Amino acid sequence: MDTDPVLILRHALGYPGFRPGQEELVRAVLEGRDALGILPTGGGKSVCYQVPALALGGLTLVVSPLISLMEDQVGRAREAGLQAAYLSADQPAEVRRGLSDRVTTGALDVLFVAPERLQVPSFVEAITTADVRLLAVDEAHCISQWGHDFRPSYRRIGELGRRLSCPVLALTATATPEVRDDIVVSLALRDPVRVVRSFDRPNLSWSVRSAGTRAERVRMLYDLLHSVAGTAIVYAPTRRSVETVRDALAARGLRTEAYHAGLEGEERTRVQGAFMAGECRVVVATNAFGMGIDKADVRLVAHTQLPGTLEAYYQEAGRAGRDGEPARCVAFWGKRDRRLAQGFVDRTHPVRRVLRRLHRALSKVADDDRVARVRPGALAPAIGRWAHPDEVLQALQALERTGAVRLLDPVPPDGVGTGEVPSGSLVLRVGVRSHVDPSLAASLRGSALAKLDAVHRFARSRGCRRRALLAYFGEEAPEQCGACDRCRSAPP
Repeated sequence: MDTDPVLILRHALGYPGFRPGQEELVRAVLEGRDALGILPTGGGKSVCYQVPALALGGLTLVVSPLISLMEDQVGRAREAGLQAAYLSADQPAEVRRGLSDRVTTGALDVLFVAPERLQVPSFVEAITTADVRLLAVDEAHCISQWGHDFRPSYRRIGELGRRLSCPVLALTATATPEVRDDIVVSLALRDPVRVVRSFDRPNLSWSVRSAGTRAERVRMLYDLLHSVAGTAIVYAPTRRSVETVRDALAARGLRTEAYHAGLEGEERTRVQGAFMAGECRVVVATNAFGMGIDKADVRLVAHTQLPGTLEAYYQEAGRAGRDGEPARCVAFWGKRDRRLAQGFVDRTHPVRRVLRRLHRALSKVADDDRVARVRPGALAPAIGRWAHPDEVLQALQALERTGAVRLLDPVPPDGVGTGEVPSGSLVLRVGVRSHVDPSLAASLRGSALAKLDAVHRFARSRGCRRRALLAYFGEEAPEQCGACDRCRSAPP
């Protein structure tokens, strides 16, 4: 196998040349240096570890957040001629044992794992004795408490990185300057090469449309879909809203599919396959749909409601127009949206009094070893109102971030693939400490509210949308893009 990255790119991956930023990152890790790459959605992040995997030999370990994303990444790696696989807790025990054997015998080139896997001592022992030549962290913004999609388990990656004598490569599409610095610190990157590509996507036009009721938004969305040719992704904030919007569009005669984490795995695979094959023009989805969706000809991404952060919005909307051709990003917004979004923040980052009540409730039922065994429903009164078990789990995870408790049976986010047990039937084992310090939780809540404020300033802004987005990510832009709704001074 050639070791020249350009030749590998051409011969193994079939690309004539690197995209901007890729070669600098590839050459950095080939020289044994740590690196941080901020490449735009569709910027080809997977190439940045596939080429080194082919050049370095040994094992490349990739930490990736979702099973659906890992499945797609494995397929691409195999197409490049790499022996690749992913490891997850929902695989049969014999499959996991077989993969462990392939790791220890050097029969694998690339292994994808969720960050939760790094909490399994047997895996950590096996991987630290394997011939790991590169540790790659995909969707690295998840490591930052000040970014979006924060995953506490990502903070464990730095511990593993310090035990491996190999370069570390962190990759993401969306990160503010503050988040970039946090990634470097959390992963303990050593004098990393930093490559930050422009967030500017001149082929995208940005619009925010004022709308009140869901029925009004569906009506406007239907008209919008009729006015735009090509495939479209419609994002809705909850599983129920996904089903409602899908049904409403289907009732109007549009071939529309739904995608969210509450569907069976086979159904999600079917919907994704139909969309990628062009058999389905419109998918209505939660944010579970998107990572690993590399469809170049998406002409429209619409949001029935703006997400809670501009990072999430930019990442999701940025799945439009990856082929460089014109595409539209349209979001609907109304005055009530702030209150609804505030509810998401309240569930993810509860106020101090809720965390203290939850800690007291756990302390009362803890045994002599300070372990509480409890169903989520039994903790609902501590939230101060009727709460769904999933909301209790969110509050427990917020309490865990303070260090006051530890979930001894970690409950992963949707799609991680470590079990499909309904949350209401779970019996949780929670280690309870005697003291709770809610200062970190308060900081995270404050950060989430600040990001929510930024979203609604963007919605209400009278200036250029493109300029506002780029400024948020620390980048300057022309005064007027000439393509967004504000620059055109009229609805698109």
